[in-house]
Amino acid sequence: MTLETDVLHLPRLSRRTVLGGAAAMLAGTGLRTPAFAQSGEVTALMVNAMLGPTLKPIAEEQSKVKISEGAFMSGTDTVSRLTAPGGARYDLMNSSFAFSRPVVMGAKAGQERVQPIDLSLIPNMKNINAPSKAGIGERDGKVYMVPHSWGFDSILYNRAVVPDDDPYTQSWSLLFEDKYAGRIGWWDVAHQMLMAAGLYLGHAEPEKMDRNQLNEVAKFLISKKKNVRTFYSTFAQGSNLLANGEIDVCYGIAPMRNELQKRGYNITGAWPKEGVLSLINASYIPKDCKNVEGAHAVINAMIGEAYSRALTEGCGYLSATTFGDENMTPDQRKRYGYGLFDGSVKHYQLEFPTNMNMWIETWSRVKSAA
Repeated sequence: MTLETDVLHLPRLSRRTVLGGAAAMLAGTGLRTPAFAQSGEVTALMVNAMLGPTLKPIAEEQSKVKISEGAFMSGTDTVSRLTAPGGARYDLMNSSFAFSRPVVMGAKAGQERVQPIDLSLIPNMKNINAPSKAGIGERDGKVYMVPHSWGFDSILYNRAVVPDDDPYTQSWSLLFEDKYAGRIGWWDVAHQMLMAAGLYLGHAEPEKMDRNQLNEVAKFLISKKKNVRTFYSTFAQGSNLLANGEIDVCYGIAPMRNELQKRGYNITGAWPKEGVLSLINASYIPKDCKNVEGAHAVINAMIGEAYSRALTEGCGYLSATTFGDENMTPDQRKRYGYGLFDGSVKHYQLEFPTNMNMWIETWSRVKSAA
């Protein structure tokens, strides 16, 4: 298996391929083993590393459910699927809480696009740590979103090319400025790229940028496109580009860093002074879920002790439970980024933009500019 298809358990798929082949893909994963025959199958769409080789067996064993994964592209893609005509076609979905909540829960009661979660089926809710309780999606006494983990986005770089003591590693400037021109990769997602650029350019709340401010960000990004070797659309593509030495710097997520380091690549993540872009990953159950009981069982398993203890080593995300860093040394907590919880790591949450359509249009202009 090549790194591109294996590093984060994501195939190299275009959005068109994913959308066009979703039904066939799910149908093709319908085989069940006797161990899961009673509880059936749950189709899930989440960052695939959450169900990596050390984590999926725990989730399946604890939930007594067979889990079949879709190909995760981005949070934007996930909420788009939730609102697609005909329903989400998944039993369980997971994406950034702050970004997804306005779509998942709607503006007011009755506009929720997901089912309320029956907390009597989630006894492990008692394990949620204090910072992660901010990721509980609740309205009128009902819970619609349950925190799973914390992630953070930063700049990944090849330490053989970019020394750790380079001042550029202390800022988002590493992703934009001229020093490593021709060695940089940008993720082809409007939300994260514009948030990162907005933070770097000094916007205190970049998700609230108006059209004039977005135009200034677009002007800046267009001026820096000359430094970019390539855009990538999946985490696997970005990881593959780093591993093959085609790029030495890119926008990246914690699971990318984790997997590449475990495979022996000399890749690490920057801790920009403007703050890493943080997110609480939250799970929710679409209204067209076909296995509601099974979806609850998987949510419960993923905030249980066994899965929580294995999560960070398994994929790089920080568990939303009290078990996640319980047995870690101070050095391990620092390396993995658990300083998000105590304030020792500066971070800014990836909030949903005030006008997402304007952001998408702005990013399209950046990409199409000569």
